[in-house]
Amino acid sequence: MPGTLNSPRMQPPGPRGHWLWGCSGELQRDPLGFYERTWREYGDFARVRIVPGMYLYMLFRPEDVEQVLVRNHRNYRKPDFFNKPLGSVAGRGLVTSDGELWKTQRKLAQPAFHRDRLALLGVTMAETAESCAEELSRGAAGQTVDIQQVMSRLTLKIAGETLFGADLSSEASSLGGAFKTAFEHVHLRMNNQMLPPEWIPTAENRRFRRAKAVLDRVVEEMIQARRRENVVRNDLLGTLLAARDDETGKGMSDAQLRDEVLTLLLAGNDTVGAALSWSWYLLGQHPEIQDEVAAEVKNLPDSRAPMVGDLAALPLTRAVFEETLRLYPPAPGQPRQALGPDEMNGYVIPKNSFVMVCQWVTHRDPQFWTDPNTFNPRRFLADDDQRPKFSYFPFGGGPRSCIGQHFAMMEGILILATILRQFRVELVPGQTIEPDTTFTLKPKPGVNVRLWPR
Repeated sequence: MPGTLNSPRMQPPGPRGHWLWGCSGELQRDPLGFYERTWREYGDFARVRIVPGMYLYMLFRPEDVEQVLVRNHRNYRKPDFFNKPLGSVAGRGLVTSDGELWKTQRKLAQPAFHRDRLALLGVTMAETAESCAEELSRGAAGQTVDIQQVMSRLTLKIAGETLFGADLSSEASSLGGAFKTAFEHVHLRMNNQMLPPEWIPTAENRRFRRAKAVLDRVVEEMIQARRRENVVRNDLLGTLLAARDDETGKGMSDAQLRDEVLTLLLAGNDTVGAALSWSWYLLGQHPEIQDEVAAEVKNLPDSRAPMVGDLAALPLTRAVFEETLRLYPPAPGQPRQALGPDEMNGYVIPKNSFVMVCQWVTHRDPQFWTDPNTFNPRRFLADDDQRPKFSYFPFGGGPRSCIGQHFAMMEGILILATILRQFRVELVPGQTIEPDTTFTLKPKPGVNVRLWPR
């Protein structure tokens, strides 16, 4: 049972690294490579020395992931080295809050992501995706575009219109730059605890404050514009403005509302845009799968553009997006801190220890995935009751799973289907594309493709 310590063995094996800095340097330079090397050399449960007296327990087995995220989730919180840097951007929104505040915020926001509400949002998603495809069709045949930038603008527009009833197209450039700067700042602070406090006017801190001012301005303008309307809408912002706690009758304060809007804008744009960028990178290497998806879309009634009611008729398109999330999960590892002692595999996890569940490794474990490094969407079309539930968890799991996961899946499927209905996407040869682990896992430096009309 979680939390019951019965004759635990000695500490699990793992790398010690540098005599002083432990493995912290390797984790910063190449986290994905470090995850894989640790797993290959030490197995499914490893104790990684960070600095003297500080260890990170890396968990790769689905059963252990489930224990942290579900069965004994009350014993594990997001650590301060994650919450504080991200909180400097998103405040105390759903991603960074804990305890009663998180429970209240989650309860207030949950109705906005009900399946019936998502069906209405899906209409806007489909229309916006079709407008993007029409805009691209006005370019020359074989035009070269950075599809990552296209996806970032598209998902920002969809997030603005579906969640907040606002057209953010005119802010795309400033918001994109501000998010990039903010994520770089968060990454720097997560990986370096010795930096000067943010109130000290270093060049880095001034750069971050300028970016944060842009993000706050856009969000506050959206909120104030809605308040002036004095009209109840059925989007997320309207739901948040009208939400009241069942017990206290209180709604969100202005600060809470700003934090939630910024958090959901960040998640609704950045994670889906990154996943779609990886989809095009993978599909560019597999034109035969593109053609199969295009044929699936063409089989829709009257060969029309896909709509939200067509999702069930697009199983291969869904499988492409699911397989992308397997190979390139937006969060390749999720840290937690143990509030009390726990036991896994006969090993003790001491109180206050840090643990890491690693989608990057678990999603590529050959025990659960045949040819795990191969892009094969059809694996998601087969019923496989033998695969453990937490062999695949791109949206996390348990009570703190991503509130917008169904929103993200719907958006990803509709955008892939809409673009492939009109274009064959050819990967420009000679590119060196690598995972950027700054925050959300993105392709670096971008994904240049040629678009050929079908």
